[in-house]
Amino acid sequence: MTGPLIPVILSGGAGTRLWPVSRRSYPKPFMALPDGESLLEKTARRALAVAAPDAPIITVTARDYAFITRDAYARIEGFPVERQMYLLEPLARNTAPAILAAALWVQQRFGDDAQLLVLPADHLIRDIDAFREAVQRASRLANEGFLGTFGVVPTRPETGYGYIERGPALKESGFEVARFVEKPDLATAQKYVSGGGYYWNSGMFCFRVGSLIDEAARVCPEVLEPTRATLKAR
Repeated sequence: MTGPLIPVILSGGAGTRLWPVSRRSYPKPFMALPDGESLLEKTARRALAVAAPDAPIITVTARDYAFITRDAYARIEGFPVERQMYLLEPLARNTAPAILAAALWVQQRFGDDAQLLVLPADHLIRDIDAFREAVQRASRLANEGFLGTFGVVPTRPETGYGYIERGPALKESGFEVARFVEKPDLATAQKYVSGGGYYWNSGMFCFRVGSLIDEAARVCPEVLEPTRATLKAR
């Protein structure tokens, strides 16, 4: 059984590498691009393009950014307040707790078969049709119980990104992950790009809620259980 696809936008980073244009009080997801639209707005539009009809769009962000996020979403036609759901963090605790908080919230309301599509708020994706197709392929794999991640074909040796090494093919929908590689030095990054078989790690994911929570209970209960307790206490 396939549950609804529910996007989760992660918008908690300070974007310190782009200082002073991006700063803690006004990080890069809110920066206006030349077309006048911010990266956060573009991410929300992509989320709306692939979400299940009437599904909520969940945004996990810092408590301090709640109002500026709502102001950004108010500029998006066809994104009513009723579809905007926020999980506000008093303190940043990195990616895993943010995703698990969203997964637990969705599990309570939509069950284990609901799918999460995790989207960082600071990506620029111009080819929306290709994005939609990639999400559809990931959703098919998620329905089979896989935890899906999205790789980006590298265009240059980049030492500021993590990489994904491609494993065997999974039918027509994707590949197994052989391993994740942290940010490499320049020589290693050049080898990855010239040799092929490696992708930039986008930080986007797609999975069934039940699959993710079961795996988290197995490999990181010390993250899952405090997150569960925090949600109950809110």
